[in-house]
Amino acid sequence: MTGLRKSKRGKIKGIWTVLRIVVGIGLIVFLLSRLDINKIVTHVRDMDIKFLIYALIPYLFFIIISAFRWQVLLDYKKMDISFSKTVTIYFISLFFNNLLPTTIGGDVMRVVYSMRDKKADALATVLVDRILGFIGLFVFGLLAVLYLYINQKRSEFLPLMIVGLIALILITFLLFSERIYLLFSPVIEKIKILRFGDRVNNLHKTMTDFGGAWEVIILCIVLSIIIQLLLAFAPFLVLRSMRYFEIGILPFFIYVPIINVVSMIPVSLNGLGVRENSYVLLFSRVGLDSETSFAMSLVSFLLVFLYSIIGGMLFILYRKKKE
Repeated sequence: MTGLRKSKRGKIKGIWTVLRIVVGIGLIVFLLSRLDINKIVTHVRDMDIKFLIYALIPYLFFIIISAFRWQVLLDYKKMDISFSKTVTIYFISLFFNNLLPTTIGGDVMRVVYSMRDKKADALATVLVDRILGFIGLFVFGLLAVLYLYINQKRSEFLPLMIVGLIALILITFLLFSERIYLLFSPVIEKIKILRFGDRVNNLHKTMTDFGGAWEVIILCIVLSIIIQLLLAFAPFLVLRSMRYFEIGILPFFIYVPIINVVSMIPVSLNGLGVRENSYVLLFSRVGLDSETSFAMSLVSFLLVFLYSIIGGMLFILYRKKKE
């Protein structure tokens, strides 16, 4: 019976993944059907390599600071993992994030490579790192949409940011606060399927350690905001590589965080199509033509994917070293 349930869940998950791939490809095809492909090719072909190399730098710092944020949590849990190993694992997780149809793949690799004999602690650090990263993203995104609302009276993304941030704060209090968790624990303990209740209780016990670690939490949120600044600065340099100097940095600090939040909506594979359409829609507001916006989005993603390839090579070397 359990095997049948697993098989059914696997089929549903497989169908959902295929649907997300189809939706993503459909969104890309729809967008390309309305664009001048020759113009996109020209933009990419005539890029200034100097600015393209510059654009790689903020993406590299994004990975290093992300790894450092996780290191702060690992150190708090006394996991005894060196920073060089943490960076290596983060590169590997980036590879699996882009290889698998969900970012959970990268998180699983982080748990596997860091857990040693502390699986619950390793899982807790990854979950807390993910949650605090989302909080930083939504805080930055909320500031961006508030700016749009105050200066341009545009409020279409405001509900998404507010609801998302409130949901994250509630999840954080539920996981970190013993008092709040006690309100829900009787219900959670009754869930016996796959020992879900027991596993959540064990995980909660390891995560409540972070409940009083406000210095750690605040530091990680600050690092998350810095990460968002870097992720906004890199596409700005990509646009510069296309010899487009009319648009300043401010629209990138406003629109890229919004794009990153919208791309998290699980309607396509890793935001495929959603991200590109969002670039075209939002940057048209500052006078950027659709072909340039699409090319900027595509090249920005490929730069991140380049670091993912490095993560793949590190994964192979890491496996050989262990063997």
